Amino acid sequence: MRAKSQPLKLALFHLVCGAICTIGAQELHMRMIGHTYADDKISVAAPATWTIAIDDAGIHRGAILRKGKYILRLCTSCTQVSGITGGRFGEISGLVQPWYRVDPLANEAPCGQQRSIRISEQLNRIDFWFRRDPAHTYDEDADDCRQPKTTATVWYGSYFEENCSFAAAAEDCGGYFLHLNWLTRQQARMLDPSDEMAFALAYDETDLDQLPHKGDLDLNRVLIEAANIVRSVHFKDLRVKAAGTPSP
Repeated sequence: MRAKSQPLKLALFHLVCGAICTIGAQELHMRMIGHTYADDKISVAAPATWTIAIDDAGIHRGAILRKGKYILRLCTSCTQVSGITGGRFGEISGLVQPWYRVDPLANEAPCGQQRSIRISEQLNRIDFWFRRDPAHTYDEDADDCRQPKTTATVWYGSYFEENCSFAAAAEDCGGYFLHLNWLTRQQARMLDPSDEMAFALAYDETDLDQLPHKGDLDLNRVLIEAANIVRSVHFKDLRVKAAGTPSP
């Protein structure tokens, strides 16, 4: 059971702001040109086998790509509200594990065992895998994680994080949120919420027994393709925008 130990002030902040606070969509200048999405922070072209559109229906702002039931969100307006280094999983859980039960008084932690895969010099893909203990009696009201009936290992979503050496103690890098300043090699020395983003891959399914199993060929292909899409994202230097020079 999750420990109810977080300060009441933080809990109220979560309840008021929601899991993810966003900057205004108008500030991103989101647009679609053919099969390519662009805003003031990124541009990305989708493969022919994926759909791509502007994601502005809810609290997320950015690009949304789909292939079957797989959903890749490139949320360029997602920022943390916790104020701690790296943020908390609950702040991106809706992008990774849409069925995740967010408890604002809990010490939020992802469900499943995680595995990190290096996809580029700067980025890793973090995959979550869950296997139910057949000896465990599931309690919907008390257990940390919703669980499938199957005891097979199932995929519980993925997100992308910065691959950091942390050689510099104050380096603005790592955690559940990506930092545009770091990715464009500005090596920001202080937290800048306006440059934060969250990229994640999830499965559009509420029945956890329908989640893909580990080793599924379609899942393996999608994980590779999603990594290739993220690796192809062009990150724009915010200093260029501030100077009034159009970025590509």
